[in-house]
Amino acid sequence: MWPYHVHRTRATLKAMDKNGFSDPYVKLHLIPGNIKATKLTSKTIEKTLNPEWNETLVYHGVTAEDKERKSLRVTVLDRDRIGSDFLGETRVALKKLADNQTKKFNLYLEHAIPVVNDKQDESERGKLLVALSYNVQQGSLYVTIKRGSEMVGMDSSGFSDPYCKVNLIPPTSKGHRQRTSVKKRTLNPEFNETLTFIVPYKDLKKKTLQVSVFDHDVAKSDDFIGCFLLSASAKGERGKHWIECIENPGQTIEYWHRLELEK
Repeated sequence: MWPYHVHRTRATLKAMDKNGFSDPYVKLHLIPGNIKATKLTSKTIEKTLNPEWNETLVYHGVTAEDKERKSLRVTVLDRDRIGSDFLGETRVALKKLADNQTKKFNLYLEHAIPVVNDKQDESERGKLLVALSYNVQQGSLYVTIKRGSEMVGMDSSGFSDPYCKVNLIPPTSKGHRQRTSVKKRTLNPEFNETLTFIVPYKDLKKKTLQVSVFDHDVAKSDDFIGCFLLSASAKGERGKHWIECIENPGQTIEYWHRLELEK
């Protein structure tokens, strides 16, 4: 998975206000997918028909699968005191973009384009960036929960208050069950929290790291968002991540992992 950087420079627009100008800004979405989780918004440039933003907006955790099936939706609007006027939109298929290269597009804005299959797939629970490192001298496994991306909204607002429970199983001490802090009202939380697990190096191959994400609620049970397991027997990148950590003590190994609904 990679971070995607969207650079925006200039545009030529029509006037929407009585003064003969507009106050344009840009909204970005990755479609199909969770509209709230993938919305990025530029700053507003006031009283102009030729705005220059020179702004970089970043999507984290874009997968090879996302590149094949998703597009970047670019919508330009005129900001008013109450609401916004639609100026136009365009789209760019992610598969047109090469990895680690900047590509410039000259695009014409069009009328509103219907969004097909806009409803979020219930199996898509979000992604989590996790870094692992084992220190042989200290006999410690360091698990850094870095950030989440495109998590499902569990509250009526369409957002969640996510936090992570991280368990080293089978547990041999109370310190093998830990959790992060809660991040309020977000679908793209930034944690950057390191949890320390005391465990002998020789036991790592027999252990499983369970990472679960919950939505914190008040006066009722927390909602389960999703989880994944890292172990030597896990399939795909989950097993690869754990084995690379074991084989490279002292190094920090990080991977994005998709959350699954099954506990």
